[in-house]
Amino acid sequence: MKHNRKEVKLEFKLPDFERKDIEIDIGKDSVLIRANKKILKEEKKKDFFHSEKIERSFDYKTTVPLVNPEKAKIQFNKGILRINIPRASKIPMISV
Repeated sequence: MKHNRKEVKLEFKLPDFERKDIEIDIGKDSVLIRANKKILKEEKKKDFFHSEKIERSFDYKTTVPLVNPEKAKIQFNKGILRINIPRASKIPMISV
């Protein structure tokens, strides 16, 4: 994760996943990424049967500086997930 005054940038390598396998939840101060993939392979021959079930998962959660989740830009290309989120322009006042 990299961030500056204007934005927060996150980048993940997810080589065995497709975009449809990935769930992204961006809040004002957090990012949650989950990826799940299930593969069922079967090989049938005259006197042979082989079945294999493969499950892969990825979970990531972090806090981020206050951001504007509605303006997030998400790209997924060739197994690389990139998320750019603009920082919130106003920091909310907290009363004590």
